[in-house]
Amino acid sequence: MVLAEDVLTPGGRFLMPKGTTLDGGHLKSLLAWNLPDVGVLEAPQPAAAGAPDALGPLVDEAAEQAVRERFCRFDPESAVGRVLFPLALDREIRRRRAAGAGWEGAEAGRESAAPEEPRRAAGEALEPPASPEALLRDEPKLVSPPEVYQRISEVLRDPASTVEDAAASIRHDPSLAAKLLRLVNSSYYSRTMRAVGGRFPAKVDSLSRAVLVVGGRQLATLALGVSVLPLFQDIPPHWVNMRVFWEHSVGCAVAAQVIAVARGQDDAETAFVAGLLHDIGRIVVYKQASHHMAAAMRQAVADRQPLHVAERETLGFDHAALGGGLLRKWQFPANLEKMVRYHHDLDEPLFLEGPAVVHLADCLATAMGWGGSGNRHVPPLDPAAWEALGLSAEALAGLVPRMEERLAETMHSFFPDRAGPP
Repeated sequence: MVLAEDVLTPGGRFLMPKGTTLDGGHLKSLLAWNLPDVGVLEAPQPAAAGAPDALGPLVDEAAEQAVRERFCRFDPESAVGRVLFPLALDREIRRRRAAGAGWEGAEAGRESAAPEEPRRAAGEALEPPASPEALLRDEPKLVSPPEVYQRISEVLRDPASTVEDAAASIRHDPSLAAKLLRLVNSSYYSRTMRAVGGRFPAKVDSLSRAVLVVGGRQLATLALGVSVLPLFQDIPPHWVNMRVFWEHSVGCAVAAQVIAVARGQDDAETAFVAGLLHDIGRIVVYKQASHHMAAAMRQAVADRQPLHVAERETLGFDHAALGGGLLRKWQFPANLEKMVRYHHDLDEPLFLEGPAVVHLADCLATAMGWGGSGNRHVPPLDPAAWEALGLSAEALAGLVPRMEERLAETMHSFFPDRAGPP
């Protein structure tokens, strides 16, 4: 069944959008609110193999409307927009047809809904939001970084660290080691090694060999980002669909990595980790200030604006500032912290290139519909960021298929069963 109209709570707050394909989780949420009734449609079934696709034009039209809404704050007639919009439209049409007659999948519907809020008394005012420092202080799990981080950090800080030092900092965490080995065995690193004339082994089956392939500091940097993911595996699904959230984060990560390589940067792994963690502050807000995040999401939808803009108006700060504060609290490398902190605030950093890579990667991931962290609209591309990166629109368009291939492979590395966060 598919929702025929937006669903509101008895108090008039937005709960689920029109077009959501209802699964068991949605039905439980609707029952919990004791709603008298909701309007639904029977979801059309995909056409049988070989049958004419009679609904094809309707699917294409709905896809174009959805992409135009996604781009409402991004100029589709700009140099980047002229190449990015058709790519996003093509992917949206393919996605909708694969889902069956253009209906949204359950994950996409849940991602676009505002976080479900605990009930409040009628007329109860929203309390002033807590400061970023208070939000981080009040989450016990975030007071200290993962234990493995301490070991990895020592390797990163020691210029005399060896291959075995880097491998030893990781091998005590079997789950982390397995994820890193899957990443290093991906075709991305195989192609990279061939491009520089290296000899890539048939299979990288040990961390010591992985360090030789990727580099000790680069592997340790990757481990920094990957080690953070399990901290957020218990976010309740009525706040945010974490599978969809991590797909957006990984999409931003691979886009940042590909952009960094295309620019000839030697810190592609740092760009990957910054992209992976760029929205980490938003998870904290989902958990610690869900009322305010729900209000920000409703405002973003009503005003047709990127979510980080509504966050600033509702909270007084955005998820990027909160995420940067968390990484500073954990004493992450300063360049990683700045790439996360300033990816929506490019007037601040002294060195623009790092945040600019994440800024562009986030725009790309949102435009292409690679998962989602609650934001429905592509942020405008900052002209200073585009100029600093020195890419052409045509070159960027040529990188997108490589990013999509890398996204699928990396998601499988992190989520082999695609059932949820690691």
